[in-house]
Amino acid sequence: MYTRFLFTAVTAGFIAGSASAQTFQQRAVFTGGGNRDEGQCVIEVVVDGAAEVEVRGDTALLRNLSGQPPQWRRFECTSVMPQNPVDFRFAGVDGRGRQALVGDPRNGGVAVVRIEDPANGAEGYTFRLTWRTNGFPAGQVNGPNYRERVQPDQDVYHNQRDRFYRSNNWRPQFFQRIRDDLNHVAAITPPFGGDRNRLERTNFELDELQQKLSRGFYDEQELDEVMGALQAVVNNNRLTARDRAILTDDLDRMRDFRLRHDQYGARDQEGVYHQQREQAIIGANWRALLFQHVREDLDHVAANTFPFGGDQARLARTKYELDELQQKLARGYYDEQELDEVIGALDVVLSSNRLASRDRDVLADDLVRLRDFRVRHDQYGAR
Repeated sequence: MYTRFLFTAVTAGFIAGSASAQTFQQRAVFTGGGNRDEGQCVIEVVVDGAAEVEVRGDTALLRNLSGQPPQWRRFECTSVMPQNPVDFRFAGVDGRGRQALVGDPRNGGVAVVRIEDPANGAEGYTFRLTWRTNGFPAGQVNGPNYRERVQPDQDVYHNQRDRFYRSNNWRPQFFQRIRDDLNHVAAITPPFGGDRNRLERTNFELDELQQKLSRGFYDEQELDEVMGALQAVVNNNRLTARDRAILTDDLDRMRDFRLRHDQYGARDQEGVYHQQREQAIIGANWRALLFQHVREDLDHVAANTFPFGGDQARLARTKYELDELQQKLARGYYDEQELDEVIGALDVVLSSNRLASRDRDVLADDLVRLRDFRVRHDQYGAR
């Protein structure tokens, strides 16, 4: 008996250890022209528990330490990370839990980042690794000398930027110019601390916006995220007067883009959806299609929601309850308790999910219509 118990315990421990030691390998996708003197990698993973990301050259391993198996979302680099770079930086960009550099490539060529997600449910984490092979001049990484080492290039940069905006074709390259401005400011910002973190956050939000625009999708909420992050840089970072002026100019140009995005070539797909919905919901036959409209609204919101975590889970729960209700209605059976399940699930989405203001309005309208259906279901044809 004892021998069997011992064997079972050892076997269970081995299985649990194997599960927690799962690894998932990924090769980098290279962006940009590459630079042998400096580079960066942006890594995005989904974690529910604890995991480590180990990066060596152009290959990375995602290792499960505890909880559910982690997942890769993005591994993009401008060049291969060298062994033993002279200067190396880690910056956590996004995620609710803790990210920490526990292995430095300057001590053996491998960077290791540990991620600990304390909350229930999966969460996306993004971090950035940057390096230089020639380093910074001695004594000039921090302190007042840090900015002085690049001052001779300031006039050249600002003159080039002025010429860019005097050209007739600056609008199609507008967001790339903002990225150049952020990188210019980052190059003369100390590599650690709040100033650097705010710049990294702005770059991350700009990444998200540009990816959506490249797919033909203009997301006004994402633009607002970029503007908010950049406003925090302007308000809080230690900037030279000219750098503060160019970032303020970038903010003004983004506000103009927000008002006149169609003139920049960006179509407001969100606006199209909401206009079409409004036309359908005021049509004479909207009651017969009420639940189909609610489903389309849920699908629309889900398509613009991070694919993992609580927000998506709450939307999936609402669609599941809606499935149950519609199946019963299709069989000629109205179940008020099932309708209450749909209403309750949708109410939780509205109270807990991160939603764009227009999406929150349509789901709130759906909730009002569902409650009206409960009171007057016989007028909708449900017995």
